[in-house]
Formats: sequence, C-alpha cells, structure tokens
Amino acid sequence: MVSDIAKIAAARARDYADTFFGLGKIDMAINSLTAARQLDAELPGLDGYYTAYMVHSMMEKENTWYEILGINNPETELSIIKKEYKKLALILHPDKNSSKAAEGAFKIVKAGYDLLSNPDKRKTYDTGLKKRARSDATTAPIPTRKEQKSSSYKRTVIIRTEDEKTCIVRETSGNVCREYVTPVVNGYVRLCKF
Repeated sequence: MVSDIAKIAAARARDYADTFFGLGKIDMAINSLTAARQLDAELPGLDGYYTAYMVHSMMEKENTWYEILGINNPETELSIIKKEYKKLALILHPDKNSSKAAEGAFKIVKAGYDLLSNPDKRKTYDTGLKKRARSDATTAPIPTRKEQKSSSYKRTVIIRTEDEKTCIVRETSGNVCREYVTPVVNGYVRLCKF
C-alpha cells in the first residue's frame, strides 16, 4: 500500500518536473525529478528526463560545448566526441524520451557535435575559448572617469557565416573587444557573458 502511494507520488513529481520545465524553471524541474527518484528509483524514464534538463541547464549557464557533451579535455579526439554524442543522442532522442525537454536538448547536443566534429569550426571555437580564458584571467586597468561613463555602453555585432549554422559574435564594452564563434541553435545565437 505504502509503496503504491510512493510510486504514484513519484510519477506526479516527474509530471510536475515537465510542468516546471514548460514554465522555464529548470532548477525546479531538476529538484522535482530528484524527489521522484527518492520516492521510486525504478520509475521509467527518470534518467532521460534528468539528462534533458541538465543539457538545458548547462546551455542556460553558458557552459562550453565540450562540457555539454560531457567531455573534460578540449583536445579530445573526434572518435571520443562522437562516442559521447551518440550516448547522449540515444538518451535524448524524442522517440525514446517523453520529456518536454528532450527535443530541444537533442537539438542542442546535435549543434554541439556538428561544431566539434568539423575541424575548421572546432579550431575556430577552440581559439575563441582560449582567448576568452586569457581575457577572463587578465585584470583590466582601472578606467578613468571618462572611460567609466562610456563603458556602460555595450555593442554586440553578430555576423552569420555562409553556412548559416554558425555566427561570429563581436562584443565591445568600453575599451574591451571580444570575438568568438558560436553555433545557431533553433534560429537563436548563444551569447557568452561579457
């Protein structure tokens, strides 16, 4: 009797997770799935739901494509990237995962794989990551009063490439300029925090 109630509560928690995701509250969706797992660890589809929400969460938090695909080292060989992509694609494919987040997560993972599997795009992306890491590591000089007033102005220029699957983003804030390549996912361009 008690186990039946726990199973019903777990199924409801899983359904609430999808509702929270639909409302754009990814963290609450993940918390709801955690509760469902505690109530009934054998509830079908929990791992697929969780993976889909985590992909969206990582995208929202602007993780790198390597992190989204579960790869720790950017110098990883293409065969390992392909293996990780296939694992995620099987879990996230909308035919196998009934979560509302599955289709979007599948497209995100596909976009990341498309970028990292193309040697030219990957090289450009890695260069942008290295530049970003260097710019994050260096400290900027203290601006003068005049520069402080103008540094509140931020300009972003987005240039689509010929294949229309990637964009070059050029951001200027005050006297700092940064440029990186990012893919187009579902018609949207993913901007990094400045």
